[in-house]
Order: sequence, then structure tokens, then C-alpha cells
Amino acid sequence: MELIARGLAREVSLGIVVVRADGRREDLGTVSYWHRHWWRRAAYVLTHLGPRPDGKRHGWRGLIRMLFDTTGATVFTHAGKAITTNRVKGAGTEPVNFGWGTGAGTAAAADTTLFAEKAVDLVATTGTRTAGTSTQQTTTQTNDTYQVVATRTATGAGTVTNAGLFDDVNLGSGNLYMKGDFTGIGLASGDSIQGTCKVSYA
Repeated sequence: MELIARGLAREVSLGIVVVRADGRREDLGTVSYWHRHWWRRAAYVLTHLGPRPDGKRHGWRGLIRMLFDTTGATVFTHAGKAITTNRVKGAGTEPVNFGWGTGAGTAAAADTTLFAEKAVDLVATTGTRTAGTSTQQTTTQTNDTYQVVATRTATGAGTVTNAGLFDDVNLGSGNLYMKGDFTGIGLASGDSIQGTCKVSYA
């Protein structure tokens, strides 16, 4: 009962490594993060805080705004909760399918789609997502974290701004399990994104 009352997930994150067509690797680390406790969200904001465009220090108002606006950028969706309870009942499909989008927006738990989800050419809105490999990981308690790692390779050029996991491989179908938005990542044909999606339940 306590787990359900607290919204099931304790921590949700999206890590990205960009692998360029020439083999160069750019490990961006955790690009999108949410934690149930505000001080953990605050720590993430402070450690990922870039300079202001005008070179001045961030004021308290700006820091507070970033705490509440930026750290909601990764979500365990309402549909993800339904997927979880369905799987406990022995039904449904595992959400291992990794997709990406090119639109703008801040992820919210009520979202059912990515922002402008695209195929691997970064243009088409039909096609398939990339099936990842799922494992159980330990964050706080043994096997308390569901993790999917997937590598999606672009066949065209564009900027990826958000990504997530679905329980269906086809674009436009299935239920969104988790989602993260982040600063745009420019890709050329042949570049890949390796996404590591984690949802901790403890």
C-alpha cells in the first residue's frame, strides 16, 4: 500500500551515450532525472547547472524555477504504472521498445506519446522503435530497478530532444512506460544513441 501511495517509482533516469558514425563516443551521462525526494532533485540540478547566457550568477528564483521545471523532465508515466500492475498479474507486454522524438516540451506523467516521435530517419512518423535489452539492477534494495539499454542508429539527420520506452515496437502504437526530455542532441546519418532507461521502485 505504501508503494502505491507514493506513486510506485522512487527514481527515474535516462542516460545517453552518443556514438558517432566515425566511432567517436560522447558519454553525456544522465541527461534526464527525477527522484521522489526534492533534495535529490536539487542535487541533480546543482551538479548539472550550466552558466547563464549573460555570464552572471544564477539567482535564487532561477534556481527554484529550474528545480521544479527541469527535474520533472523524466517521468514514470501513468500508463507505466498500469503496465507494471498488469505485468504483476502476469499479463501485458514488457516495455523494452526505445523510441525518440524531435519535438519540444517538458515530460509529464500524463503523457502517452513522445514529443514528435520519429523513425530512425528522424523524419518519418511511421516505422518501428528499437528493442532494447532489459535487466534487473540494484539501486537501494536487491533487484529494485528495471533497466533497459537500447542503441538506435539514425539513417538521416536531425536533433533528438526526448526519448522513452513503450510496450509496442511500432510507432504510434502501444503504451508509454517512461519518458525523458533533454537538451537537443544533433545526429547525422550513421550516428547512434545508446539510451539507458532506469526506473527504481525502492
